[in-house]
Amino acid sequence: MEEEEEVIGFLDKVLEDEDVFLSGEFDFESLLSPSPASPDLESLKGDVDIEKGLEMRKLVLSGFLASEEIYINQLEALLLPMKPLKATATTSQPVLTIQQIETIFYKIQDIFEIHKEFYDNLCPKVQNWDNKMTVGHLFQKLASQLGVYKAFVDNYKVAKETAEKCSQANHQFQQISENVKVKGPKDSKDCTSSVTMEALLYKPIDRVTRSTLVLHDLLKHTPTDHPDYPLLQDALRISQNFLSSINEDIDPRRSAVTTPKGESRQLIKDGFIVEVSEGSRKLRHVFLFTDLLLCAKLKKTSVGKMQQYDCKWYIPLADLVLLAPEESDPAPQVHMVPDHEIEDMKLKISLIKNEIQKEKRITSQDTDSVSESAVKKMGGGGWILNITFPVQTYSLHSSPSPSYFFLLSSDYERSEWREAIQKLQKKDLQTFQLSSLELQVLTGSCYKLRTVHNIPVTSNKDDDEAPGLYGFLHVIVRSAKGFQQSANLYCTLEVDSFGYFVSKAKTRVFRDTTEPQWNEEFEIELEGSQSLRILCYEKCYDKTKLNKDDNEIVDVIMGKGQVQDLVRGCWQPTERKKKTKTV
Repeated sequence: MEEEEEVIGFLDKVLEDEDVFLSGEFDFESLLSPSPASPDLESLKGDVDIEKGLEMRKLVLSGFLASEEIYINQLEALLLPMKPLKATATTSQPVLTIQQIETIFYKIQDIFEIHKEFYDNLCPKVQNWDNKMTVGHLFQKLASQLGVYKAFVDNYKVAKETAEKCSQANHQFQQISENVKVKGPKDSKDCTSSVTMEALLYKPIDRVTRSTLVLHDLLKHTPTDHPDYPLLQDALRISQNFLSSINEDIDPRRSAVTTPKGESRQLIKDGFIVEVSEGSRKLRHVFLFTDLLLCAKLKKTSVGKMQQYDCKWYIPLADLVLLAPEESDPAPQVHMVPDHEIEDMKLKISLIKNEIQKEKRITSQDTDSVSESAVKKMGGGGWILNITFPVQTYSLHSSPSPSYFFLLSSDYERSEWREAIQKLQKKDLQTFQLSSLELQVLTGSCYKLRTVHNIPVTSNKDDDEAPGLYGFLHVIVRSAKGFQQSANLYCTLEVDSFGYFVSKAKTRVFRDTTEPQWNEEFEIELEGSQSLRILCYEKCYDKTKLNKDDNEIVDVIMGKGQVQDLVRGCWQPTERKKKTKTV
């Protein structure tokens, strides 16, 4: 019964064409040949189980053959626009140059021919199956041709970037790349489906992993005295070695995975956020993908093992509702740490940082010699500080799921998360539910995909990176212009302090104007600060727009910007609302 369920699960996975391969996420050693069953177990199972195992081989091969047909159709669809593109390349109005075409479609023709030959040879064997049928030589030959895949992988990043640039520069190619028609299987009711070129270009990388998994399953259900056994073992060894090599070549922090429908699920934004859960503060790592928001927490792992995330919940963006602060329910009450305790924690962290810096200087900046206990103390203090300081509520709603509440240290973060989510929600998104396998693989990918690796106060800075500033920063807020309609405007200034941002200054409200002239000067205290943020608000006097957490009227952010490196003084404005041109 267990074997039947396993095969059914595998067939479902292949027939649905679930593309869940993630560079580096598979334990390649587990794909080695399975350990033979114990003599006692083998003697109990006897000939009946051997027959079942051979029948399993047929089921696994049937499923793989079906997915191989889908893969060949995908490669064929990718090749279809190549010929007309080449034909126009020599005309007076080319869509792409010959070099661009050869870069984007590099080795696709060779891969197609390899798999077409493999499919044509495997298909009659599966259709006329008996237990003495051998297929090991076909898989061994397929594995021996992985050199073509190596060339494809080496070129993959350039091909993807070239396709993206050409799509942006040429509207005709953009239409082609966003709507590639793929034939369905022979027995499928759906004749064709539309897939992006980006998703199709990733298929060959995904296919190597799928083939390796099939080899693993075939070997598991092949008796050791079967003629196929040594051939499948050899093919599996070649495939595993190849996977290990491309695992090193492909950037482990690539920002996308492939969904079951062949679409690219891109990581847009991630970061540490405090969640209010069960009446207490919990430090979470939140990941915003193109179609969902996932909240996770790092699992506790033993020394030497790769860290993994545990998914606490996820919401499809199609179901996610962002309410304004005045519309949201009050956040659950949580314990507030007194200001003097926060200041004490900051002082302790500063002393530990100084201790670490002294040790680095003594040991010629050999970070391996720095006291491990000091680093742990700073990490612990930073964790507590990042848990206790944020106070601004950000709520997420999804029906029928419960509401989720976060605490942020600044309106700036709240605005950035909101804008990122709203931008994605402008697309035609559909609701969905992840299977347990999909959720497991997606959560497993988060450790590799994350862009924020540490809570800010414990981040390890390179030796040549500019240190934070201490003392006082003199800031003059002069004016803003370009507003299309009059408003009551003011600005606030924030600087980072121990991993979070603190509001340090606020201008007066300049009423009913499109060109406010503040001309105000401020002295801002810095505590190892590296960034300065400015937020421009429209003052609201509507008493119906009250924040239910503090009963204060909610003002609207009209624009924002930041200096990310105070030492070098490089001004980097961020996206602003359409109502303003400059801040």
